Amino acid sequence: MALVELQGVEKVYRLGETRVHALRGVDLTVEAGEFLAIWGPSGSGKTSLLNLVGMIDEPDAGSVRIAGENAAGLSENRRAEFRNHRIGFIFQSFNLVPVLSALENVMLPLQLRGEPTRLCRDRAAQRLEEVGLTDTARHRPDRMSGGQRQRVAIARALVTEPDLVVADEPTANLDSETSHDIVRLMRALNDSHGTTFLFSTHDPRLLDQVKRLIRLEDGRICGEEVRG
Repeated sequence: MALVELQGVEKVYRLGETRVHALRGVDLTVEAGEFLAIWGPSGSGKTSLLNLVGMIDEPDAGSVRIAGENAAGLSENRRAEFRNHRIGFIFQSFNLVPVLSALENVMLPLQLRGEPTRLCRDRAAQRLEEVGLTDTARHRPDRMSGGQRQRVAIARALVTEPDLVVADEPTANLDSETSHDIVRLMRALNDSHGTTFLFSTHDPRLLDQVKRLIRLEDGRICGEEVRG
């Protein structure tokens, strides 16, 4: 069974009397374990597509199925529960809680589930070790570099052991060298854990690590390439 299935997906935003077609009849299937990038210029529909896959938004037409679940058939509470258990998120602005340490930020998704504090702490520490941040576990975000903050965000996305990690422009606020380091880290975690990664980018320099590349333009898939 495919992990992600989009069929005939359309998304339209209304700005006053103007209708903006963000997605136009998108069909996409993602198998478990893939490391896939959605590549395209700003305004191509990348964020809209990831918001639908992450069950943050709903399509205006077509269907979205994640791990066999029809997103349109779920209540808001069930969607939130599904996201917490099955999907991890990485954002370009990191979205860390500034008053919490790196360890506490990574613990947060497990705490929201009501997991025991010791389990939350142990699993968060393990994930921080995997992304190379054991020495900064007690630091708050304002004491960390952009690359370190994004590594915390990756650890937080993985701490619930999700089937799928959705990353919207995860390197947009990082310099070129750090951006390459972050993509290589995500690829290494994909190889070691088998976690499916779906991320967007407009930077072609980051695509050498991608196993599969989807090109998006004007809300339509205009090309696909399978890489090593």
